[in-house]
Amino acid sequence: MNNFQPKKILFRLVLATFLIVLACIAYYQFWFLRMPTRHTPNDSAAFISPANGEVVAVLHWTADSIAWEKDAGVVQVMTTDVDSSGWLIAIEMDVTNVHYQKAPMAARFLKNEYVKGQFNNALIQTNRFGLRLENERNDLLFETKNGLRYKVIQVAGLLARRIEDYVEPQQEVVAGEVIGLIKMGSQVGLILPENTLPTVKIGQTVIDGETVLAKIK
Repeated sequence: MNNFQPKKILFRLVLATFLIVLACIAYYQFWFLRMPTRHTPNDSAAFISPANGEVVAVLHWTADSIAWEKDAGVVQVMTTDVDSSGWLIAIEMDVTNVHYQKAPMAARFLKNEYVKGQFNNALIQTNRFGLRLENERNDLLFETKNGLRYKVIQVAGLLARRIEDYVEPQQEVVAGEVIGLIKMGSQVGLILPENTLPTVKIGQTVIDGETVLAKIK
């Protein structure tokens, strides 16, 4: 009897641990990595949201206004190959959001730039850009048939320690097409050229591949 009781407790602990691990795997596989059907607007002048989450910044930028201190000097942020001025829209994702990224507009993928960095909590805002610029990130540069360039910025967070992109240089994408994945909570930025007009506000919830973020003027 005395020997049976510890074995029974141990069995229950093992079973509980197994069920918790199984539940976590199921959550990750069937909820976190879900890809719901989206209804992408048929509008060639619209930039569609690349991510599902909350808008935390809608910022007009110029070449000298979007720089920040990093390491030993001042770095121009991600904009020199887009335009001399334009708009930055930042989206914050938590663990409940869809974490695949979608192409905002039909375009040709030009290149990516992977930047090593930290893994600070992406849900804590530290600047007016709405992005943890010191964190690891991946910048994806696209060009439309009309010659407009835009960038999708994938930013890692405290738990998001793996960024993936699914596009190759010179690949053509259509609006709403899957272009990448950030695992766990993180941020996505969209850098647009000057002749665009944002249509969203800070605090608004946006849907990947569906919500219109901005339009060409």
